[in-house]
Amino acid sequence: TMRRSKFKISTATLVIGGLLTLGILSEPALSGTFSEDLREGLPGRRISGGSRSPNTTCRADSNQPVVALIPENNLGLTLTDRPTLWFSLPAISPDRSLEFGLFNQAGDLLYQKSLKPPAEAGLTHLTLPETDEPLQAEQDYRWYLSVVCNPESRSEDLFVTGWIRRVQPTHDIEQQLATGTQQEHLALYKEKNAWLDALTTLGKLRREDPTDTVLSQDWNSLLAAVNLTQASTIPIGELLEYRIDPQGAQMP
Repeated sequence: TMRRSKFKISTATLVIGGLLTLGILSEPALSGTFSEDLREGLPGRRISGGSRSPNTTCRADSNQPVVALIPENNLGLTLTDRPTLWFSLPAISPDRSLEFGLFNQAGDLLYQKSLKPPAEAGLTHLTLPETDEPLQAEQDYRWYLSVVCNPESRSEDLFVTGWIRRVQPTHDIEQQLATGTQQEHLALYKEKNAWLDALTTLGKLRREDPTDTVLSQDWNSLLAAVNLTQASTIPIGELLEYRIDPQGAQMP
């Protein structure tokens, strides 16, 4: 089962303290429906800033940030109980680590895992674990991904953070997803604003056929629509995958 603890006693206290200072762990202001206007954002950070310590080298290219591939309102909608999050990561020093954490709407830390950083810059996607506590419908979950530059000074982390909301699909949508093609699923996810699912489906299609120029243009357009053009230029072939199990082991 997922490990549950209040975030105030987490080992990432300094990181989370920084999120509180930025207002990122405040309560969400939106309800969970497809039809609402999502221009009103939630507090978050989808592009990391620079490390506060000039003596700490986390990245091979100090000008390349960590980027979370999420909409500008920092909220990713999903129809699945175990969605996938996408990131653009710089090359990170091998003696550093990544840390991922997820909170429920009540502020409980559901799990927190340490991951090996990528040796080369590229796209990364991280799938939430297969556990007996899937994401609940109409709930907002807060997540963060940090590059731990200095374990003794977590304020130096390079981090991004945002929200996931699972929306319960209608019976008609469930039928369409059970019988349709991947292309039809993609069109449905776009129609329903299910960003995380649309991005993941399009990413899988591109991996299956990296020479398809229509898919490439669709990918670029999807990211450009949320002002993430810098991430759209990264070749999908450089994709790295993380899948986290409940015990915290990193799975390729």
